[in-house]
Amino acid sequence: MPTTTRNAAGEIEADVAAIVRAGCFASEEDAVREAVQTLFAVKPHLRTEAAIQRYLAGEITLGRAAELAGITRWRFQELLASRGLRVELEARPPAELDEAAERIRRRRS
Repeated sequence: MPTTTRNAAGEIEADVAAIVRAGCFASEEDAVREAVQTLFAVKPHLRTEAAIQRYLAGEITLGRAAELAGITRWRFQELLASRGLRVELEARPPAELDEAAERIRRRRS
């Protein structure tokens, strides 16, 4: 008689649902968030890899990616360059910068 097996994703999903039903977490999202945070704590290089991929996909800024990786923006840029990855420089439009400078001048007056 053949046995049925669940795929790994199905097993993980079932386990997460079970610990939520047990009252260990308020939601599946909370359980997954803590699991990923624990994974990153145990394997910090994965946090850096995730930050790099999210930056490259345009999901987050360079500064946010560096923050998530737990390093400075300049170190993050060096890391990207060391991997041969292109760094997109972020700049605000000149008009926006002019407005910000004017607001600062008004505050000082």
